[in-house]
Amino acid sequence: MMEKWRSYPGSIRLMAIAAVISSTGMACIWPLVTIYIHDHLGKPLTVAGFLLMLNQGAFLVGSVIGGMMFDRWGKLRTLVIASSGIIGISVALGLTQDFTMYTILLLLNGLFYGMLSPVINALAVVLWPQGGRKGLNMIYVAQNAGVAAGAALGGLLASVSFAWTFFGNAITQSVALILFVLILPRYLNNSAMQQTVAEEQQSTSGEAAIGRLQVSRQTVWIALLLLCAGLLISWIVYVQWTTVLSSYMQSLGISLKQYSLLWTLNGALILFGQPLISWVIRRFAKTLISQMLLGSYVFALSMLILTQTTAYAGFFAAMFIMTLGEMLVWPAVPTVAAQFTPAGQEGFIQGLVTGTGSAGRMLGPLLGAVMFQEYSAQGLLYIMTGLALVSVGFFALHHQFVKRSNKPLTPKPVAGKM
Repeated sequence: MMEKWRSYPGSIRLMAIAAVISSTGMACIWPLVTIYIHDHLGKPLTVAGFLLMLNQGAFLVGSVIGGMMFDRWGKLRTLVIASSGIIGISVALGLTQDFTMYTILLLLNGLFYGMLSPVINALAVVLWPQGGRKGLNMIYVAQNAGVAAGAALGGLLASVSFAWTFFGNAITQSVALILFVLILPRYLNNSAMQQTVAEEQQSTSGEAAIGRLQVSRQTVWIALLLLCAGLLISWIVYVQWTTVLSSYMQSLGISLKQYSLLWTLNGALILFGQPLISWVIRRFAKTLISQMLLGSYVFALSMLILTQTTAYAGFFAAMFIMTLGEMLVWPAVPTVAAQFTPAGQEGFIQGLVTGTGSAGRMLGPLLGAVMFQEYSAQGLLYIMTGLALVSVGFFALHHQFVKRSNKPLTPKPVAGKM
């Protein structure tokens, strides 16, 4: 394990450590938001759900803004602004008891977290372009490790006071920000030179490196549209696990404790199942497009399994399979997007990708609830199976379109602002 950790460049190890710390703080809050609004502020669950939808909308807007700031205003400056905003708002959330103020702060929190999200991915692309999927996958795993730690820490802090969940988030974000400010400038100063060397040495294989593709502006937008369409649908399918399926499982007599155990499985597999997913990639999905296609088929299989069972073991198996699909698709999509990103626009493109995920988390619960009410659980699951196959189609169309449009490019290094 340590040998593999040392195989990553120092910049990516820094990013991973900071991602763990940052996501730990975030996870102190989010599992408890609904409980806080309902039990502490005395509002109905429908109000809590509506506020969470608005929060995801703010996250989407923030993702686009953060990506544009990353490219135009400077990498470190954008990170400092986003992190400082999160810290200040978290402190304010811990001090307020007013529902109106809480609502405003929750939306601002989503906005600043949205600004921060594409910065993390874009930095991984800029600092280690030859890393390909590996760099972004490391960030993905680190963030999930933080979520697992933060969920446990948030419960402990909430047992003392709900205010301390917000203060805990502010403290962890401050630590991550200090880490970035003290260490990151050195890596950013060297990134242009490192990129030049890497581009000369990198392999042309999809797994080995993020190879730039020389395409027109129109091609970039069409390729991005097809890629994001597949990602949006994948998120709509995935988010059913956190919304409609939780209620469905309770109607079958499956307890909340058993439902929570499924997410323990999800986190454990992401953290400790990397050798398994590496074997799957080597054996069945050696290219990034094949990883996205296989992951989408796996999403479909997970939903199809649920159409045939009401037993807890069936849900356990479906979650195991769905997590494998997540491990294939989520890191692959931003890596593919980076392949046709014009130099100097890494932040903007990564912002659109993360914003697409937020849009899926906004639309998924609403669409799932409507389908569940109209067609019952079985109808919903069959529809989600079909939607997962639709995402396969979009990913395949994206690949064919880019394949017809691209030619290799060795870009000139662009020294970005800090």
